[in-house]
Order: sequence, then structure tokens, then C-alpha cells
Amino acid sequence: MLELDEIKDLMQALEHSSLSRIKLKFSDGTILLEKNGSPTAAALPTTPKCEQPVPRTLLNTGSEKIEEITAPMVGTFYSSPEPNMPSFVQLGTKVHHNTVVCVLEAMKLFSEIEAQTEGEIVEILVKDGDFVEYGQPLFKIKTY
Repeated sequence: MLELDEIKDLMQALEHSSLSRIKLKFSDGTILLEKNGSPTAAALPTTPKCEQPVPRTLLNTGSEKIEEITAPMVGTFYSSPEPNMPSFVQLGTKVHHNTVVCVLEAMKLFSEIEAQTEGEIVEILVKDGDFVEYGQPLFKIKTY
């Protein structure tokens, strides 16, 4: 389970986000935090899942479209699964709908972010370790 300070940090992060609730499952129980909700100690077997971003079209010139992958949540951007490991994607990397392009970390929870479109990475808009806001553009992708 989490320490009290970690739970307070989660409560503060929830208050400043667009999310309405956060549910965390551990081997010994579940924590559910809701904005403007009533306190609860429910124990439903679920796994936290990050809502994947929907690419936004920026440029449409015939067969070539440039789309942005945006952050679906606030958190710290990581370009690789672990320190000193290769990045998930680089400039020129070809991606598919389910290609993991980065990881966002919020309150010690790591969420893989998928491309949600097919194309080629043409610009990486944030640096490893940067804090990102909800909706902030992370990548530009030239789609096919």
C-alpha cells in the first residue's frame, strides 16, 4: 500500500487534473480517489489504464498529413522504458496504431502511450524528464 504522503500527493494531483477519479489496485487492497465524491473503501479488481491520446491533424496536403500525439494526462515524459535504454522512437521511426512512443509517469504510476495512428515520427516536441500537461503535444507524425 501507499504511504500517507503518497496518498496526499495523489489527492493533490487529482484536484489539479481533468480526471474525476483515480483507482489503484494493490495485492492487499484498492484505493479509489474521487473528485467531489463520497469517501469509499471499495475493492474492485481493476487495473489503472491510461486513456490513449487521439492524434490531432495539423496539416493536410493531399496524401501527406501531419498529426500530433498529445499527452492524455499530466506527468513526467520518458522516452525509454528505463534509464540507459534506447528510446521507444526516434526521428524517422515508423509507427503503427499500437506502437509505444513514450511513457508518462504520475505519482509513481507509469503509463505507456501508443501512437494511435500509422506514420513516421517527424518531430519530438519534448525532452526526456520534462513535465507535460494534459493535451500538450509530444510528437508530430507524418501519416500515410
